[in-house]
Formats: sequence, structure tokens, C-alpha cells
Amino acid sequence: RSHIYELFKERKTNRKVSYWYGGRSLRELFYMDEFNTLENEFDNFKMNIALSDALPEDNWTGYTGFIHQVLLDEYLANHPAPEDIEYYICGPPMMLQAVRTMLDDLGVEPENVAFDDFGG
Repeated sequence: RSHIYELFKERKTNRKVSYWYGGRSLRELFYMDEFNTLENEFDNFKMNIALSDALPEDNWTGYTGFIHQVLLDEYLANHPAPEDIEYYICGPPMMLQAVRTMLDDLGVEPENVAFDDFGG
């Protein structure tokens, strides 16, 4: 969240930012009001959410599955040059490894990938 706020509130970026946020259920998604506000305020910020194990009370109709697979299926598979994107990944070690493998398979160079390991 702090990196996104830095980009939009401090640096006033004009770059397109696609934010892919995953959780098991809506209970696990934090700062949603703030991200929704950013999305409404900035045309170049798009938030995409996927739930891997939605609860009945979530009434979820959005993307389902693990976020890295949703990102691949819904965005990167159709992107003309995924290797030219800059990636910033946050999450637990297993998710980070899955994303890094996926990006490597797409030809993304390691210098285009930054990450925070929530478990390491």
C-alpha cells in the first residue's frame, strides 16, 4: 500500500498501474476503502481482486483462484510484452515462488521484479 501511495500521492505518476490483489475471502482483503478511493481518483490505477476460497457471505462474482494464475489468464497472456512490465510482488514464500517462476517462463528479467517476502 505504501508503494502505491508513494507513486500516486507523492510522485503524481502518470504511469499505468495494475494492482492484482488476492485473498481467500473478502475478510482477508485490507485497505479496500483506500484502494477504491485511489481507483476512483486516478484513471491510471486499476485494482483487480481474486478470491481463492470465497465465503458464502462474500457473494463473490469476481475473479476466482490464486492471484498469480488470474493475473496470467486475465492480463499477461494477452499482453503484447509482459517482459517489459515492472513487477512488485508481496506475499508469502510459496506465492512469491509461483509468481517468479511464472514471470521467468514469460521471459521477464529478474531486474524487472522486486518483491517483499511476508514469511521469510
